[in-house]
Amino acid sequence: MSPVYEIPPKRPRRRAVTRQDVEDATDEAEFADRLLEAIDNDQRVRAAILRLVAGTRRQPRPTITTRKGRV
Repeated sequence: MSPVYEIPPKRPRRRAVTRQDVEDATDEAEFADRLLEAIDNDQRVRAAILRLVAGTRRQPRPTITTRKGRV
């Protein structure tokens, strides 16, 4: 019996970099810079990220409670 060989997958062709690709990369870099700036300078943003990392949720707002025993 002869061994079975797998045919290797074809490598994808390189595609040309378009103007839209460059603009998208520039927009992503600008967004990352703005996000890092907000993390460094805005305490609310930093606190929200720390809550997400810690896995805790924001405390719910207190609700109006009804009195027990009252109908």
